[in-house]
Order: sequence, then C-alpha cells, then structure tokens
Amino acid sequence: MSAEERHRNRRTRLIEAATELIGTRGVAAATVTAVCAESGVTSRYFYQHFSGRDALLRAVYQQLYATFQEVIVDAIPDAGEPPEVLAYAPIRRLVSMIDNDPRLGRILFVESATEPLLRELRSELMAGFTDLVLREARLHLDIADSAVGVAHLASTLGVGGLFEVLRRRLDGELEFTTDELVQHCAGFLGSLGNYVLLQNTDQSATTEARPHR
Repeated sequence: MSAEERHRNRRTRLIEAATELIGTRGVAAATVTAVCAESGVTSRYFYQHFSGRDALLRAVYQQLYATFQEVIVDAIPDAGEPPEVLAYAPIRRLVSMIDNDPRLGRILFVESATEPLLRELRSELMAGFTDLVLREARLHLDIADSAVGVAHLASTLGVGGLFEVLRRRLDGELEFTTDELVQHCAGFLGSLGNYVLLQNTDQSATTEARPHR
C-alpha cells in the first residue's frame, strides 16, 4: 500500500476497534490504550489521526451516521409512492441492521446515555437523521415551500419517536414481532407525511379563499 492508503487503513482500524469495544464492552472500555491494542495501531499513529479519545468517539458516531444514511437512502422507493410506502423499506432496513449487529443498538441506545459527550453525539446523530428525512421527503413528495416548517416538525417527531421505539424494543418492553413493528412505524410515519401534504391543500384553499383586490 502507498503511504496514503496505510494512513487511511490505520484510521479505519481505529474506528472499527472503538466500535467493537463500545458495542461489546461499553464506552468505559474504549480507552486509547485498549483501542490501540484492539486495532494493532500504536499510540504514535493514533495521535496522527485523533487528538484524543473524544475525537475518536466523535468519529465513531460520524461513521455510524454515514453507514445508516447510505443504507436508508438506498432503500427508499422511487418517487410517486405514498408516504407510508416510502417509509416502510428504510425502517425495515434500519431495524434489520440493528438486529444483525447488536453493537449498534448498544452504542445508540445504551452507551449513549453514559457520558455527556455521547449524549451530545446522539443528539447530533438524531438531528442528522431529521435533516435526512426532511431532505428525502422533499425529494420524493410534493411538499409546498409553505409546508416545509411543518415537514421539519414532522421529521423531528418521527425520528425522535422511532428512536424511542427502537430503544424500548431493545429493552424488551414492546411485544410486537419485527414485521408488526416495522408495519406500524411505517404507518405512523406515513400519517405524518400525509399530514404534511394536507398543508399543501390547506394553503391552496386559503389562497383561493383570499379576496382579490
């Protein structure tokens, strides 16, 4: 490998090692020493990539967001589908990812409550998801400019609610099969999308009703 490739490879190994430690043993186990030992990267090279442990934790969450974003966007059907259909496949893919890799659930819903920095990073990740949902909704649904504020509110409500549902599912508090859970969540988010689209109609009706001068 070239020097640049080795550089990228070391950074990737450090992030993967931190993800493994946090997702299996908890964030307290993800010390710089432990991450270096897990990744096989010496501390000398660690500090070429990260100023310290906090910078590494931020990179872990940024990598998680990038992975989720790619998978979710890829799962969205073509435009023209109703909101509940648009929501179904991305939610199914998200739930499947968490089911197939238990580390993700622990990082997102367990360890994220243990340190102020992780709580901050989780909030940033959720804000990123909210922006993603809003952006994709505007690409795939005919949302009027006047309804964008309501659409952002709906995205915030949908993402926050979905994260709480997934957390409670991880804790065993919800008695639904995976199929039932995905179907219901898609329906709820679809209802939010339909409510946003209703604002288009309301705006048009208000405009038509306004007297001409």
